[in-house]
Amino acid sequence: MIPNTEEDWYASFDLGIEEIKLLHSHLDYAIKMWPGAPARPAEEQEFLHFMKMKLSAILMQYSYDCIDMD
Repeated sequence: MIPNTEEDWYASFDLGIEEIKLLHSHLDYAIKMWPGAPARPAEEQEFLHFMKMKLSAILMQYSYDCIDMD
């Protein structure tokens, strides 16, 4: 499920920091409420953790870059 080859198709979009925070919060909720397999595919849980980790990195970078701005 997580893209890892050059043949995969990719898309991108822009989000503001508040949108990133909301999405990160929702992923945290989704992980906590994930019903488990077989109700949902195990790969879904892996993907939720993967995306939360990516958004956590973005939030940490934002904090580092904008520490003097807040």
